[in-house]
Amino acid sequence: MPSSSTTATPRERPRPSVPRRRLRWERPWQEHLPLYRALFADPAVGRALWPAGAGPGRPQDRGEQVLAADIRHWQERSFGPWAFFSTETGLFVGRGGLATTTMAGRQCVEVAYAVRPEEWGQGYATEMAAVAVAYARTLGLSEVVGFTAAGNHASRRVLEKCGMRYERTVQRAGIAHWLGGLHPIV
Repeated sequence: MPSSSTTATPRERPRPSVPRRRLRWERPWQEHLPLYRALFADPAVGRALWPAGAGPGRPQDRGEQVLAADIRHWQERSFGPWAFFSTETGLFVGRGGLATTTMAGRQCVEVAYAVRPEEWGQGYATEMAAVAVAYARTLGLSEVVGFTAAGNHASRRVLEKCGMRYERTVQRAGIAHWLGGLHPIV
């Protein structure tokens, strides 16, 4: 008979680890304006999102423009990008979610994300994209797309991790972009 020290009782059995959620998200409101301003005025974020330098307006005004568009998107479509915060610290991490866009001449729903540079490399963009894809499923969307500048390998990897597969290269703002899609979303 095995000794009690080598036999696990049901209480002693290791439990499978459940990943804890590192982010919480909320619908954007006007109160998020200082956070959006800081995120979208950051030069590193500008280079990542608008590599041709053709972002909307002046860098110091982009946060206000993006926030207004996000709020309007929610009002018109009942979904859109969220503001994401660290559950551990409560600090703003970035903005991500679903947004309608026109890509290659057709209307589609994009998985979008922008993370504060000091949080890059922590997996937050991947978490934001995964939340967006899961939400697309609950909305019953048949597909989502994602795109990034062809040279932005980190962003492309985020899209691949959430299930997107390369479809084609498209021109946007005068530069080549990797376009991926996930369809059907099941």
